[in-house]
Amino acid sequence: MLEARVHRVAAAGRLRVSEQRAVGLVQTSGVGVITTLLGTLVDDRDPGLAEAALEGLLAQILTDAPVADRTGHLATVVAFRAVAPELDQLTGPERRLLGEWLDRVVDDRR
Repeated sequence: MLEARVHRVAAAGRLRVSEQRAVGLVQTSGVGVITTLLGTLVDDRDPGLAEAALEGLLAQILTDAPVADRTGHLATVVAFRAVAPELDQLTGPERRLLGEWLDRVVDDRR
C-alpha cells in the first residue's frame, strides 16, 4: 500500500527522490518514531515527535517546484519514471531501457 501511495505522488511530479528511496525513508522514519514512542514512558513522550518527524520527512522527499539540480527537472524525471512502465506504445525491452536511463538521472543526484 505504501509503494502504491508513493507511486501516485511520483506520478504527480511531487517527489524529489526516487520512489524506492521515498518508500525506504518513509518506512525508516515510521519504524523509528514508533519504536521511540513505544520505548518511552507515556508521561515522558514528546507529543510533537511524530508530527515533527513527518514534517522533516516530507521536506526531504516532496517538492512544490522543480528540484534544483543541473537540469532543473528532477521532479519531472521522477514522475516520468513512475509512468514509464505503463507506456504500452513501447516494447517491454524499450520500457526497461527507458526505466534504466531515468533511474540513472534520478540516482545521479545522490
